[in-house]
Amino acid sequence: MNRKSILEALRDEAHQTALFEQADQVRRDQVGDAVQLRGVVHFSNHCRCNDLYCGLLKDNAQCKRFRMTEDQIVNTALAIANAGLRTVVLQSGEDPHFTGSMLCSIIERILDKADVAITLSLGKRSRKDLKSFRDAGAERYLMKHETMNPELYSRMRSGMQLDDRLRLIDMLRELEFQVGVGNIVGLPGQTPEDICEDILFFQDFQPDMINIGPFIPHAQTPFRDDPAGDMDLLLRVFALTRIVTGNTHMAAANTVATLDPDNGQYRALALGGANVIMPNCNPFLKSRTDKIEYEFQITTRKRYVSVDEARSVVDRAGRTIGEGKGHSLKQQGALL
Repeated sequence: MNRKSILEALRDEAHQTALFEQADQVRRDQVGDAVQLRGVVHFSNHCRCNDLYCGLLKDNAQCKRFRMTEDQIVNTALAIANAGLRTVVLQSGEDPHFTGSMLCSIIERILDKADVAITLSLGKRSRKDLKSFRDAGAERYLMKHETMNPELYSRMRSGMQLDDRLRLIDMLRELEFQVGVGNIVGLPGQTPEDICEDILFFQDFQPDMINIGPFIPHAQTPFRDDPAGDMDLLLRVFALTRIVTGNTHMAAANTVATLDPDNGQYRALALGGANVIMPNCNPFLKSRTDKIEYEFQITTRKRYVSVDEARSVVDRAGRTIGEGKGHSLKQQGALL
């Protein structure tokens, strides 16, 4: 698609049903009906960054910080495997406490006991660390670009540069990771033209995975009073992204469920062409009445979707649960 056609579709609420139908057809043809469930371990909410939209920003003195131990991380990952999920996502803030060697040990210990794929979402790391993670057996890395507007990126991420982020994303591909990217829809100051550039980036880069999420204000950030992203616009972004990327894995993230708790992930599957849900598997979810032990609040009152809830959404959408590891469909010979 070109810039003009994408912008027209982003702005055209009246005909979005036809857009959703087209996206769903592309999804059926190129991805199929299977939905991949990928269990997420949020193992640290310490972060050296000051991303102004994120509740984990370094300057948030009210954030209750935590770090899991290496044993806790490994045991949680093994519990995910025992529950029948074939992908473990290890996610944290940018926490220097976890050295490259510590993370390699965690990866190797998990893979020694479980036949799973490991996705990392750790933010910026050195090339040496990234290569060591790949050598240790991690196959995927999620590094959202957030926005393709360089000025907006620097404003949201306290002076960081978009070009640096894109170089890291290119490095991940050079190191033969299956690469995930993603944007935020509804950032303060974002325009339809900005979102169009995100979709054009998806079309050009053809990532293995995409995680699209809405902006949701956090009470302890400078954007606490800004409105959340619009659900219908978010779904149009999902649909356009499915159309331009074909068989890329697309996640209906927990933030989608936070924006629309009753129907968000269902609509992303049924209308937007999504085919991945990433249920949160932190230990505190064993009992919702207990005090939250591991709090990863990027957004205020983030909704954590459990494995059982994810399965229910998939069933409601008339889809099936993927049985394999859900490797990239971009790579020839990849296992489903």
